[in-house]
Amino acid sequence: MAHPVREHLHYILYSFHLVDLYHLLSPVGDASHTRSTHSGPVARCHPDTRLEVIAKIEKWIEDSDNSPILWLNGPAGSGKSAISQTIAERCAANGKIIASFFFFRGAGRRSTIHHLIPTLAHQISTLNTDAKHILINTMSNEPNLHHEKSLHYQLNELLINPIWSTGLDLSKVIIIIDALDECDDKELISEFIETIVDICNTPNFQLPFRLFLTSRVEEHIQEQFYKSTTQSVIKYLSLQNHDSTKDIEMYLENRLYLLYKSKPKMMYGISWPWPSKWHLEKLSRNAAGSFIIASTLVKFIEKERGHPNDNLQKALLMTDGLDPVYHQVITTALQENKKLPDKHLHILNRVLAVVGVAQQPLSITAMSVLLEKEAHHIVYMLLGLQAILLIPEKDNEPVKVFHTSLRDYL
Repeated sequence: MAHPVREHLHYILYSFHLVDLYHLLSPVGDASHTRSTHSGPVARCHPDTRLEVIAKIEKWIEDSDNSPILWLNGPAGSGKSAISQTIAERCAANGKIIASFFFFRGAGRRSTIHHLIPTLAHQISTLNTDAKHILINTMSNEPNLHHEKSLHYQLNELLINPIWSTGLDLSKVIIIIDALDECDDKELISEFIETIVDICNTPNFQLPFRLFLTSRVEEHIQEQFYKSTTQSVIKYLSLQNHDSTKDIEMYLENRLYLLYKSKPKMMYGISWPWPSKWHLEKLSRNAAGSFIIASTLVKFIEKERGHPNDNLQKALLMTDGLDPVYHQVITTALQENKKLPDKHLHILNRVLAVVGVAQQPLSITAMSVLLEKEAHHIVYMLLGLQAILLIPEKDNEPVKVFHTSLRDYL
């Protein structure tokens, strides 16, 4: 019969190890697929869209004889992060162990590689007891491992060995790293790709998990993925080879249908169907295969000052990517700002400058201190930018961009 005092002592020691492991690894809490929307927009595929791409990724996951790494690439705004999020959620719902890291430029610890492996390791530790015990033992012996050792050593000790200990089939453990191009450490990202490929090329070795990577096709990443040594271990999937026009049209139709139904008084007198089939096709062509452009066009129609139908007519003329949307929203907001009777509040251009140059998103409170203005004045000015910025409910939460291309534009 178990002794209750001894069991309680074991529980205390076990709990201590859990807390100690968390503090030793210091994971990034808002970098995984389970992150809250408070940390920024969480994109996922709209229902019944991207079905072909999702099917190919899920087939790769289940095919044990296939390459252990899949690289999904595509231009900015093509929906890579939404696909990563959707794959993670679908796999988790099917009982698979999922660890994920979504890089995001200008978001502090989410934009550096130093926290990548420890964060993934901590997620694995919370999902499997065997892996947790291995990690506790490893970190007890080498508490500074992730600060002092090479990426090769970290990968082996913090991910590969703990996952091997689970004894699970490789299709049951999926690691997703989204937006490699959003990481500030270009040289280290190149080193990471080279290292994981070298490990996979070790004779008689099999990676004990599926590794799903996404990025734009940028030079420092492309150089590593197109080396001759990578061909046997990496599967390539390019979104440029998939026509998303119909998916985008379906997304636009559903989102704008909800807008029409949610504002019966405002939309009174606007004949149904709205938008027309021609309008939807035109908006879809304007999006040019980019879900972020389509999403921003919808936000512009929904949230830009004025009537949604008038905003729709302006959106139909926006044919050159996101820049026309940014120009329209910012120009209108600046004009409105200049109309304020109190000239001391004509500072929207300074607010935009802060958004553009800040290394990580600032809260409304921080902006008010920096600009020496009341927080409610900052909020009032930001409301005109809701089509391109995520305005938080609380003043102490950060103001987020919907897409990092806005910083490039500013």
